Amino acid sequence: MKVKKVFNIMNVISWIVFVGYCVKAGAITIVSILSLFVNKNVTENLYMGIDLSNLYSFNKIHYTFFVLLIILIVALKAFIFYFLIKIFEIMNFNKPFNSLVEGLIFKISYVSLSVGLIGIVANSYKTWLTYKISFTELDIDNSAYIFMAGVIFVVASLFKRATEIQFENDLTI
Repeated sequence: MKVKKVFNIMNVISWIVFVGYCVKAGAITIVSILSLFVNKNVTENLYMGIDLSNLYSFNKIHYTFFVLLIILIVALKAFIFYFLIKIFEIMNFNKPFNSLVEGLIFKISYVSLSVGLIGIVANSYKTWLTYKISFTELDIDNSAYIFMAGVIFVVASLFKRATEIQFENDLTI
């Protein structure tokens, strides 16, 4: 009974975080499109104080690429929580181990790895750009997601084995 309550609370928190990342990705996307086609002054406050006006003035191509990296990272983080929400929908406490949940856990691992790798690329790109222009203080170091991907991959592998054992037990009964 306690576990179900924790799962319900985690489901609500996952929805809140998912919606938050979707709003952030949408806001950055809309503001960056506006900055490219309507008004370049919005680059001074791209999202919650992110000032990329110097980058925009330096080169629109670098600006566009950097903003795309940020949007991609935020969107992938939203996907992690989307997959988590799907797990909460599918999870059956009587038979918790199934191939659908197993697949979603593997997907979370792969997306986490993607966030980490793209975060490293974005951070390196930001560092390279810092040598050319003054840049806003922006923390996009997502290297912890690489470690998280490894941990989740191990959990997914264990979950896969548990699914196989549960299937074998169902056949023997």
